[in-house]
Parts: sequence; structure tokens; C-alpha cells
Amino acid sequence: MSKVASIARLRDGGTTWALGALAGDHAALAHLGGLLLQRWTPGDRLVVLGNMLGAAGNTPRLIDLMLLLRRRLLARPGAEVEDFVFLRGAQEEMWHKVLQLQFALSPLDVLDWMLSRGLSAVIEAYGYSIAEGRIACRNGPLAIARWTTGLRERQTQQPGHGDLLNALSRAALSADGRVVFAANGVDPGRPFAKQADAFWWNTQTDAQLDAALAKAEEGGWPPIVRVVRGAGPARNAAQDTGRILTVARDRPAAVALDADGAMIERLEA
Repeated sequence: MSKVASIARLRDGGTTWALGALAGDHAALAHLGGLLLQRWTPGDRLVVLGNMLGAAGNTPRLIDLMLLLRRRLLARPGAEVEDFVFLRGAQEEMWHKVLQLQFALSPLDVLDWMLSRGLSAVIEAYGYSIAEGRIACRNGPLAIARWTTGLRERQTQQPGHGDLLNALSRAALSADGRVVFAANGVDPGRPFAKQADAFWWNTQTDAQLDAALAKAEEGGWPPIVRVVRGAGPARNAAQDTGRILTVARDRPAAVALDADGAMIERLEA
């Protein structure tokens, strides 16, 4: 899988399936993937809304299942490579950061912060030692580099894992640009072209984000009919009919969307 543009553009036609916040739950993916295989029709597309990695199951097994699902759907008539978009979420961002930990100004603080937010389960799932990583942080950049090299090698031993995780888009847009897909939302306080990490670090509820979007559009933000995000904050009161659609509520889920971002069907694990 090659490098992709930072913001993917979906082609027109067919149903867009959005899969949200798996958090390492390989059993949930096995279930949802089976349902997708039953419902997939020519011209459909799949957007995986970040946070594939996580503590809810076995991350390496989940990535294997994701690659298998992609291969099976690509084998369907009419399917194209660009119909499968994988987005960066907070978990994937932390994974990339830990592989470059030797460049952090306060590596132990950074590592502990990421471990407390779910990264520990991902590292352990790849069979690597967190304790050795914390010791390396106390022994300087060279020791950390040896530890991160070993962690990267564990990932490399899993065919396709590195390729997938190195080819993540920041966000995706529908063919007409009116529907935005992101791991956690957008920041209407920034120009759309300068969202950076706002796509995966977002604590606004659906109602707060909707209100912020309305205000931003008055100031020249592009008109957006729907923001489809993988997950929202724990306090979020999600609705299916608003401009903000949070796909995963208390469990991983997939939704089928039409060209205007309206939900056709919801599938839950």
C-alpha cells in the first residue's frame, strides 16, 4: 500500500460505509466485517474512521482481519483501491509517536502519557516490553532508539501492518466535498486546510460541534452538510439526524451513508 494524500477524496456513486472506533476489538471487526460482506454492492466504499488500535482486544489480530476484509472487498466486481480509506486516529498518532520516542524532549513523560491512554495494550499485544521502554527513557536517546527499533521490528514481522499504518489519511471528503469523515471531528476555529491534529483530538459533543460549524460558516468556512466521526467524548449525546454523526457510541459500529451523508443503515458489534 503506497503513501496517500493527507485528505482523501472519495469517488462518486454507491454507498459509503463508515466504520468507527474499533479500539483493537478484533471480535467486533470479525462480526461487522461479515455483515459488510453480505451487504456490499458494486460502487460501495469503505472509510475506517481511525482508532483501529486500542485496548479492547488484540490489535495485531485486528489489523490482520482488516487487511483480509480489504482483500475480500477488493475482489468484488467494480471495487477500486481508492474505495478503501483508512484514517488516522489518536491511537494511530500515538503509535507513530512512540516509534520516534528518542526525539521527544521528555521521553518518559511522553511515554507514560501515551501508555495511560491505551497504548500500553497495543505495545503488549505486539509482544514487547513496556518496562524496558521506561528504562530506556532514563538511559538516553541511544537506548530509546534501540527500544523503538525493536518495537518497529515487531510490527514489521506482521505482514502488511506497517504498510497500512504508514498510509493513513488525515481525513476524507465525499466527491462533492460536502461530507467530512474524521476520527474525532473538526475544529471550526481553524481553516479547513490547517486542521492538522484536530481531526483526531476533539472533545466537543455533537451539539457543540454543530453550533461551532454554523458560526464558522458565517465567517467563510466551506458549507458542510455532515461531519462523520468515529467517536466523540464520553459525555456526548449522539443523534442520527443532526449534522454531526458519531458512528461508535458505546461499541464499535458501521453505518451506511448516501451521497448527502444521510444514514441508510447502522450495524453494531
